[in-house]
Amino acid sequence: MEFTYHPTTFLDAEVSFFENRYSQIPNKTITFRDWIFNENEVLRDKINRIRAEQNSELKQTLPCITGSGIISDGRADKNLKHHNGYIVLDIDEKENLHLKKEDFLQLKKKVFRKFSEICYAGHSVGGIGYYLIIGIENPYRHKEYFEYLSEWFKDAEDINIDKNCKNLSRLRYYSIDDNPHINENATILKESLLNKKTVQTISRRGEASDNNLVELVEKIEASGISIAPSYDEYLRLAIVFYSEEGELGRDLFHRVCSLYPKYNSKECDKQFTEVSKRGYTDCTIGTLLHLMKRYNVI
Repeated sequence: MEFTYHPTTFLDAEVSFFENRYSQIPNKTITFRDWIFNENEVLRDKINRIRAEQNSELKQTLPCITGSGIISDGRADKNLKHHNGYIVLDIDEKENLHLKKEDFLQLKKKVFRKFSEICYAGHSVGGIGYYLIIGIENPYRHKEYFEYLSEWFKDAEDINIDKNCKNLSRLRYYSIDDNPHINENATILKESLLNKKTVQTISRRGEASDNNLVELVEKIEASGISIAPSYDEYLRLAIVFYSEEGELGRDLFHRVCSLYPKYNSKECDKQFTEVSKRGYTDCTIGTLLHLMKRYNVI
């Protein structure tokens, strides 16, 4: 596999075009620009029918691309001739039923647009799910980037990524979104993130950082809302405060947990000590933000 270095804009990255999902040999090479801004009215009508009728058979007739580059010969990972430096992720409703429907429908507006690494976020064929295009620094580690991003989205936003997206030859069906998120100046996801033992947050515009963790705790206290009514959330909070502040996070953990009607100071201390002994660091400030959003604090 060769690596075609990132163009000035992701829109000029090249991909292979297939007539439909049954095609094994690509028809031609096009760019993301050609793909996203295709104004074919016949295809638009077909997409509208698929969304109205939930017609899975009609979906199979749509054209497709291999979003991560150019395929030679048959459609298989080993035949990806040129990687274009991008990974395409699918986020489907059926894999995220734990999210409220109204929250899922607002992901593009309230979540995806906050991250400087996301080049594109738009609705997939069915009109409810999404697909994202993200630039990666070292395409030879494509599958490691997939694992990293899957962990990050799960940890920070409680979002599950379609596991099939790790495949280099993964097909992307044609779709329409008249109001997509597009960032031609998106940040390339650095390879150094893959070498860390714990998942580090990708950048978040205008959101929380180490410097305002206390401010977030004060906001939770002002709301009077418990954001950890279950043990799983309780544990994740302990990890967040230990991961972000070490021993100094113990008091912040108590302040948030004390809003729970059955709060027990000794049990709270015991949980934080256990987390510190085991050295857990796999929950970050993004987890705290997610819980605050889940319980309508922010």
